[in-house]
Amino acid sequence: MDPAKDISAVKLPFETGEYLITWDVPDLKGGLIAIPGLLTVDKGKYPTGVLYGDLPIEWVSEKATGVASFPQHHGFDVLTGRLSNGGYVALMNGELSYTFPGHGRAVGAFAALSLDPFDSSEHRRYAAVELQIEGLESIMGLAPIQHVKMPMKAGDEPVWEATVNKDAKFTWVVGGQSMTFSYDYTVRALDGYEFKMAFGPVLRLNSDEPLAVADWWLEWVRPLRQLVSLLTGAPREIRYFLSVVDAAAPRSHRDQVFGWDITHLPVNSTRAAVEEIHSAVNLSSDSLSLLDLLHAWRRQVAARHPLFETYGSMATTPDQHPRSRFLLLLQALEGSYGFENRTKHEADKAKYGAKRREVLARAMQLLKKADYAFINKNLRREAQQGLDSALADLLKRLPNEIAQELAEAKLIEAVRAADTGKGAVPLQTALTRVRNALSHGSSSYEPQDLEIAADILERAVRSEAIRLLGAPLGAQNRAAKKTQG
Repeated sequence: MDPAKDISAVKLPFETGEYLITWDVPDLKGGLIAIPGLLTVDKGKYPTGVLYGDLPIEWVSEKATGVASFPQHHGFDVLTGRLSNGGYVALMNGELSYTFPGHGRAVGAFAALSLDPFDSSEHRRYAAVELQIEGLESIMGLAPIQHVKMPMKAGDEPVWEATVNKDAKFTWVVGGQSMTFSYDYTVRALDGYEFKMAFGPVLRLNSDEPLAVADWWLEWVRPLRQLVSLLTGAPREIRYFLSVVDAAAPRSHRDQVFGWDITHLPVNSTRAAVEEIHSAVNLSSDSLSLLDLLHAWRRQVAARHPLFETYGSMATTPDQHPRSRFLLLLQALEGSYGFENRTKHEADKAKYGAKRREVLARAMQLLKKADYAFINKNLRREAQQGLDSALADLLKRLPNEIAQELAEAKLIEAVRAADTGKGAVPLQTALTRVRNALSHGSSSYEPQDLEIAADILERAVRSEAIRLLGAPLGAQNRAAKKTQG
């Protein structure tokens, strides 16, 4: 007997895999020709197509012994087709390659599968999208079930009840944009033998100005994934991405977007999964808006804030080497300090420049020409703005445990043990020495020691990023603290 199939809180209109398709391929005369082939949409891969048949090859000669060079490449904005199951596809932002007269290949950045035909000349624009990202429940801070009722002892009424938590839904609005978080759920209770409910977190985004898939991705989806990864302290997957022209359209008529960074494995929420993820932010208790945090993230990126430029990509990248991770985290902290203290640094630079000119003027009168030339060449032209200052400022604001953990790390102990000066090397100076040694290749350190230090520094960077997004002190401290388990 086959076991009962599990149920999913979210059912997607299309599945990953291979589809038979008839492609609408541009000919050489401004029209379209139907070419049979395949479409493949898989987890973690760019969507691809294969084309078979009489392809529109560019021939050098039209005679019986025609000549052509291969491969032939043609970029496209949109390549459309009709699936054998009755659906439609738009392959976007890609390239067609003809390897020989009867065989071609297409690769796109995205593929949208739909029950409605696409325009072959322009991108479809969508007023709303729906997506699921790992870790959303931990950020929200509310469970989907408010309370349950069940018989606890003999004689109790044999009734099992679950009351849905109506408060486990948030809607935020900014200008012509809105974001709603809620739990979708499925119930299986009609077969007389089983009663089961499954809940899954869903984000729905609406924009008064409809956007193409690539714009939704660049302006909303990718920054959201980076933000969620930052808040939860680990890379988080995009589990699915649906888009819709009309926000009121039924789920079955929502286009499903496939791309290399979308898994198409919707998750059901469980207490174990939520408790495993430690979010620095709890939107419910911290009274924060995820939409506001996203806008703050985008403003920092638009301003080219060094911390967000550096750490934004790191937040979603697993398995970095400890050396590069350590260096990038320190670079993020140093850049953040410099960016936040630009006005002071400009004033220091002006003051230093005036002092430098005075010193050189006196040196010109007192020194030989060769000595003056040496001083002029080697005396710094700008006020020093180093990593020491950035780390000293940061360590004063972070919980004491960060400095204590770094001081006890083998990496710092090794630097201090190698110093022959009087007294212990300050913590920020020790970190700077490690950075300089690694950058210049003058020294090396054990990868496991760098990894431990990088883990501590990453919490410091997360705390700093959360502060810059406008989150309260409690969230900053939670990001800095070492989680247990």
